[in-house]
Amino acid sequence: MRATAFVFMLTIAPWAWSETQPEPVSVTTTAVAGSQTGACNLAFGQAEDDARAQMGTDDTVLLELVSRTDERLGTTDDGHFECQVETLWIERLPLAAEQPELETINEDPLRLGALESIDGRYQAECRASRRGEACREQIEAEAADALLNRLLQREGLTNNDLALESDGFEGSQTFYYDQSDLTLTMDGTFYFIRVAPSTRTSETLEPAGTRGELSRTTPPEPGPMDNLDITLFYTWDGNDSASQDDLALSARRWGVGLWVDNRIGVSAFWGDERAGIADSRGNVQNAGDRYDIRGVGVGYRVFDNRSITLENMLHYVDAQPYSTTNLDPDCAACTPRSYEADDYFQATVNLKTNNEGLNLGWMLTWKLRDDLTQFDSLSGGWYVELQF
Repeated sequence: MRATAFVFMLTIAPWAWSETQPEPVSVTTTAVAGSQTGACNLAFGQAEDDARAQMGTDDTVLLELVSRTDERLGTTDDGHFECQVETLWIERLPLAAEQPELETINEDPLRLGALESIDGRYQAECRASRRGEACREQIEAEAADALLNRLLQREGLTNNDLALESDGFEGSQTFYYDQSDLTLTMDGTFYFIRVAPSTRTSETLEPAGTRGELSRTTPPEPGPMDNLDITLFYTWDGNDSASQDDLALSARRWGVGLWVDNRIGVSAFWGDERAGIADSRGNVQNAGDRYDIRGVGVGYRVFDNRSITLENMLHYVDAQPYSTTNLDPDCAACTPRSYEADDYFQATVNLKTNNEGLNLGWMLTWKLRDDLTQFDSLSGGWYVELQF
């Protein structure tokens, strides 16, 4: 089993290496040692050697570390520790080689084409997509604005003199999905190329405020979860207690529902029902006979959110013909009587979770029958649901 990865980022501020060669070198190495620290240090040393080999440099040339990510890979079969290190390097030119560049910089004070970077942790929210392009664009625009403002202040320039064009990202990205919404967190180093404002391509990032105005004129399509919900449910509608000698009805109901915009819904159910009488302690003793019931109705969700809601429903219940002249559950202080099933309206209040997938709730049911005397109309029970 791989151990949980712990990430350590070591970065150099952009102005510390902005005058180095523009192309960094990425090296990833893995090492095994008797301790976790030893494994990571060994992998890091190998990464530096590999970087020099790729650049064709010797030990006298200064390599500058841009970023480092350590990932603990757990232990091997023989009990040793394994570590993977990802590094990004840039070669620092020796002083003698930098002098000609100084002349070039004097000729081009804007240093167009040079690579700049900024470190930071940014977060954005957008509509969910497979790679989070919209969120990434927002974050890169914020990073570009922050870096550009820093460069303009440091070098005494204006927005008419200098612009930045995205050149990638190095670091960690975390994706958190909430139904049709996505929260993206990017923590690492953002790279940009210095360009003249007139040379920016159509894909160059614009300020976040501009994109916000464009987003409002062409809003994205709402996610399917906000348009239509389909539910499959089951209810234990038990009436277990009532006043002494009152008649009580309990039921088992299976059903299907359809909800629009997380507000208005319709549902249909089927199941069975039976009658009982409360004994001297107020506990309902049910008769053995059951009869089928079916119902259709409409409802309304009170809370427009995706955590918990309150569903109010009104159903018309169609009861199968059933009657008895001697409803007698044989309990203390229970008066035998005749009983006949009849159609009626029922109102329900259901406090339930409201997520995609499995939901639980507690449902109260009022059976609105005016043809029964000594009748306890209120019952309650657990509610379980699958929502799509």
